[in-house]
Amino acid sequence: GELLLIRSYDIHRIVVLDSSPYERVATHFSPELLKKLPFSETNLLTCFEEKCGVRKNPLPLNAVQLERYLSLIDQMHTALASDQYGNMLLAWTYLLQILLMVNSLSSNLSASPRNTMPQLSYDVMRYINDHLNEDIGIELLSRQFYMNRSYLSRKFKDEAGCSIREYIILKRVALAKTLLQQGKSVSETCEACGFHDYTNFIRTFKKYAGVSPGQFTKL
Repeated sequence: GELLLIRSYDIHRIVVLDSSPYERVATHFSPELLKKLPFSETNLLTCFEEKCGVRKNPLPLNAVQLERYLSLIDQMHTALASDQYGNMLLAWTYLLQILLMVNSLSSNLSASPRNTMPQLSYDVMRYINDHLNEDIGIELLSRQFYMNRSYLSRKFKDEAGCSIREYIILKRVALAKTLLQQGKSVSETCEACGFHDYTNFIRTFKKYAGVSPGQFTKL
């Protein structure tokens, strides 16, 4: 009964706290689709935006809202799988209804989103996110948070599921994808993401994205 809003390059993972079964329904769509809409005054991506560094996420759904959401999802998938006349247009209308519903829920949610990430890792992540284009390392972070570097590294990996170094790389690659999609050149993107070394940027991007920055831009 909870709706998670995840942007294209948000880093996320699932942590299962117990053995209770649950159902997960995922819907993927390209934000570029919405640029074709003639209603420019209605931004259906507003629900994915952060206000003052915070996004309303997750969105709680009551029984009626959940039933409507799942009904729209089911109808959209049925239309996508159909070969009847107008099936894609029909699927498109269901996506619009879903996004209108989600934006309405988001705008009416007054409660602050809960933070399930332990405070230390949350603070480290926020610092990294705000300083991605700078030289960030465990030494700097240990000084920033007044902690022993070994303790900080171990604690972060236990809580976040990856090392600090890997998190920094994942965030920089995610930012690079966004900048390349916005039309930045490979060299501009390299500098803006904090890589500084062009060869290392190309190698690292290809390792995590599966293609080079130049190929990613063409795709």
